[in-house]
Amino acid sequence: MEYQELKTGIKDHLNSAAEDFFMVGYFLRQISEKALFVEDGYESIWEFAKGEYGLSTSSASRFMAINARFSIDGGEHMAEKYIGMGVSKLQEMLGLPDEELEKVTQETTVREIRAMKAAKREKEQLSFYGLPRTVRPEGSLLTTPGCGDGKYDCFFCCRECAIRQEPRQCRTAPLGSPAPCTRVNNEDWKRSIAYSLYKEECQLLHPELAPVREGDKEPDPCCLHCEHKTCFNRCDVAKKRDEEERKKAQEEERQRQKEAEARRPEPSERDIKAFYDWAGIKATDNITADGLKSRYKNAGGGGGQGAALQDYTGSARGIRINYKKELTWVQLAKRIKETQEAEARKANFVERSNGAQKNVRDLIKQQEEKRQQEAEEKKAAQKQKEDGRLLKFYKDIYPSTRHIIAQRDKAAITKEFKTIYGNTYENGKGWMCYPDKIVFKDSPDAEQIQITWGRFTTKLVELLDRFPETEKSILFGDDTREKEPEIIDADFKEIEDEPKDDPAQELAEAKDAHEELDNLETQNPEIVEDPESYTLADVREQLRKCEADLKAYREVGGMPEFTLRKQKIFVDALQLLAEKKEFDEKEAAEID
Repeated sequence: MEYQELKTGIKDHLNSAAEDFFMVGYFLRQISEKALFVEDGYESIWEFAKGEYGLSTSSASRFMAINARFSIDGGEHMAEKYIGMGVSKLQEMLGLPDEELEKVTQETTVREIRAMKAAKREKEQLSFYGLPRTVRPEGSLLTTPGCGDGKYDCFFCCRECAIRQEPRQCRTAPLGSPAPCTRVNNEDWKRSIAYSLYKEECQLLHPELAPVREGDKEPDPCCLHCEHKTCFNRCDVAKKRDEEERKKAQEEERQRQKEAEARRPEPSERDIKAFYDWAGIKATDNITADGLKSRYKNAGGGGGQGAALQDYTGSARGIRINYKKELTWVQLAKRIKETQEAEARKANFVERSNGAQKNVRDLIKQQEEKRQQEAEEKKAAQKQKEDGRLLKFYKDIYPSTRHIIAQRDKAAITKEFKTIYGNTYENGKGWMCYPDKIVFKDSPDAEQIQITWGRFTTKLVELLDRFPETEKSILFGDDTREKEPEIIDADFKEIEDEPKDDPAQELAEAKDAHEELDNLETQNPEIVEDPESYTLADVREQLRKCEADLKAYREVGGMPEFTLRKQKIFVDALQLLAEKKEFDEKEAAEID
């Protein structure tokens, strides 16, 4: 039967007829022999009987002894001979030996059973050793009770004896105040232990199993020597010793745990953050010690080895995280609040950092757009300048080539240019001719532009096709300058309204105009700022920003190592660059 069924059976039979005490004894024996009472926190069957049903130790012991003595094979069924006998009669019958027990019938009264027990005691006149009771003469100084004229005394003897004068003394009692052993010559105890789980190993029933004294070599049985601490027949002295040993062991275990706890490391910030994330705590949550205790005091869990939160275990005192030293709930609440503040600072920094990065990206985008615009403007200016030089060259040489150019035969035009101007030719007008190309250079310090004859012809024809007014002005001398595109140099001289008959005169006038343009460009050279150049102030400004970012990374904490390392490299590199730039500027100032 299960433990709960046994408990329910005891309750039902206690509330029923008085004869059911026999079944109560059976259930108590089952619970005692299997030590099931420990499941409810009891240390003995007597505590169980008292705590659960209000039964005294003597009552529980009698019920168990009656069941054991008068049942069939110690089971739950009473022998037919004893059915109908009251509890008082059966209780008295416990003291009868088996041969006397056979004489008892349903008609035998309690008084007759007591008389049978008294007659038995009168017949037994010898001790265990077959010796008569020691009788001291009147006035003798020796008064120790025993047998065999003082050979054995009752004080130390544990043997079964019919003439015992006084009980054996408890071995732990002081001589000045001796206490009797409650187990020797105790009929109730003998009946109870005779049917217990440990009856074959009991030293009091089997003295040969007990240790012997050194002096008289007699057995010295005692519950203190017995290793069966769960025996319900154990004496009070042994129970008290057991309790003291149990408390001592518990205290030693508590001390050991306390010392082991002191050796544990404190939970790290990473441990607290692991629990913080696992529990789903937010930076805005209101954290209190009582709130944490009510939620996690009976909880436990974790992700096992390798996880950030390997294990946590809560208790009424506090919580242990990742097998580290236990924190009280107040300490845990404080650590979690610190984590909340750190998370809030980190989120604020990330937000500011994202905003700063967006501003940087926008600035870079604006700078890139500006560079592209400047590059396009520069390219357009370069093309305008190149187109102006092509037209200027055309003006210089048009008298001899105007008819073939007007026909737009690029191959013929190219051949004509090579034939007339193919040899190295420098006329001081800003262009030089070679067999394969023509080179433009307005001044010695100006940028040089070179172009092959074939490409020159193609670009010249395309330019004249796009701006026919320019070709007309050059060929016929019409006043069309207001219609010319912006790409044509404004410093070119207008062609006379009337064409000159003398080609030499026209060539000289064009040469004078070209020289005048070169002088103007020399006096006002175009200043183009290099977009990739920078000053010491630019370097210092970037250094200041990088140092501020590095400081913010350190204050917030939790940033990846590679991010901090990269930011530190930027700061060190800019510091070196600033020192070099400052040195270069000082050196240049000293030279000037």
